This record gives sequence, structure tokens and C-alpha cells, in this order.
Amino acid sequence: MEEALRAYLLGSSGLTALVSTRVQWGTLAQSVDYPAVVLTRIDGLPDYAMDGPTGLVSSRIQADCWGETYAAAKAVARQVKARISGVDTVVDDGGSPPVVLGALRGGFIEGERDSFEVGVGAAGLSSVRLFRVSLDFIIWHSE
Repeated sequence: MEEALRAYLLGSSGLTALVSTRVQWGTLAQSVDYPAVVLTRIDGLPDYAMDGPTGLVSSRIQADCWGETYAAAKAVARQVKARISGVDTVVDDGGSPPVVLGALRGGFIEGERDSFEVGVGAAGLSSVRLFRVSLDFIIWHSE
């Protein structure tokens, strides 16, 4: 699911116009350019029916949308929210022949928070005030 979700987000021209390829799981490089997105899987629960596993998992994903201005962080968050909300697709790697990365079978926003921190600028020499919009999603996906 991790590879599929990152590839799916990077398939959005609106998002990549803002962050280029700066969508990562876990953390960003210490002196990254902004804006950027950091994804974290908070938890995942397999789904079961009376006759056993359905093959789907419900995962809580946090998407932290970072920017050097509040407007930049908010613009990225709006693109991420628009891309994930209601997703129902199979994601491949775009190769020839394509390799399936996973199926994303539903995306539902669960929460949104705004905050800021002091971080390191792109040159790695100065501190900058970074704004963050954190989005919580429940994403149903294949195992």
C-alpha cells in the first residue's frame, strides 16, 4: 500500500506542481525544499467477513503537508485531500508492462489540524518557520 499511495499522490499534476516528488514515508531529508508531504501509517486493521479475511485492510494514514508559509501548506493539503477523498483505483508503476503496486479502495478524511515548527531551511544553514497541515485519512486497500 505504501508504494501505491505514494505513486497515486505523485500522479496528481496539481500536487506535483507544488511539491515536485517531495512525497515521502516517515521523514524528509534534513535540508529539503518545501513544500513537501510526509506520510505516516498510524495503524492498519485487516477486514474479515463470516467466512474469513476479505483481503482488504483499513489503514489510518497521516499526511503532514509542510510549507514555509501557511498558504503553501494549506494549498498542498487541499491537493492531497482532493486526491485521496473517495479514491477507488488500482495503481501500477507506469512501466511496460505495468507492475501493479496495489489497490486503493476508499479514502475518507477523518481529521485536519494546523500547526507550525522551526526547522532547517533548504541550504541547511538557517532556521525557518515551517507550517504544517496534518490530515488523517482512513484508506481501504488491498493487503
